[in-house]
Amino acid sequence: MSVMVDTPWLLIDQGNTAIKWRMAGPDGLGAEGGVARDPEALRGCLKQLSWSAVGLSSVGSAERLEGLHRTLSQISKAPILIAKAEDACLGLRNSYAEPEHMGVDRWLAMLAARDAVEGALCVVDVGTAVTMDIVSAEGDHEGGYILPGPQLMHRALTADTGRIRLDAEVTPTLAPGRSTADCVNAGVWRAAYAAVQSVLIDHPIHQPVLTGGDAAGMLALGVVADHRPELVLEGLRVWLSRTLDDSAP
Repeated sequence: MSVMVDTPWLLIDQGNTAIKWRMAGPDGLGAEGGVARDPEALRGCLKQLSWSAVGLSSVGSAERLEGLHRTLSQISKAPILIAKAEDACLGLRNSYAEPEHMGVDRWLAMLAARDAVEGALCVVDVGTAVTMDIVSAEGDHEGGYILPGPQLMHRALTADTGRIRLDAEVTPTLAPGRSTADCVNAGVWRAAYAAVQSVLIDHPIHQPVLTGGDAAGMLALGVVADHRPELVLEGLRVWLSRTLDDSAP
């Protein structure tokens, strides 16, 4: 049973380029939330709000995490709990010999997927990187895949090839291009799409659960999956609820 709170929780997901935040409680995510570019911008977003605890996940550097932690401590005295990948949590068992080396975003996405969907799962996150994690019906992480996302592949090509337009849009398509920029665009999406589809074909009993900033592009190209845009934040909420329950007297 989840801990009841008088005021909501604050969930923070610090990525490589932005900070996502959301108010939440034992029963789900709240309506208030947004994206901030840095801790000071986040301070402005939160100035009218209060919370009883902070659930924080970060894939950024230690310095960026320390800066965010310092800002949150200045705003509120509420405890700050930092999520990390573990050996096991809520029936999910990590396959890594050193669990802490798994990205916390992947771990939280798997926790959320298992909380929402029964049976075997393939959790696909399409963002800066494309990650795919295979989870058995019993909760065993059976392994995963990591490859560059469409935007990252596009930037890598445009950075080293002067004749490709740097401002070309990365629009989801599988159709062959008729200019160099269009060929790059089609190529990066076909590569990402083919990788995802090949994994899903190899794991037909694993239900696909899709999240990430470019998940909509995958859906547009024909990937069939349960689309859950807030999967990492949902996982952070599930993790925080468990952690607060465990620490309750």
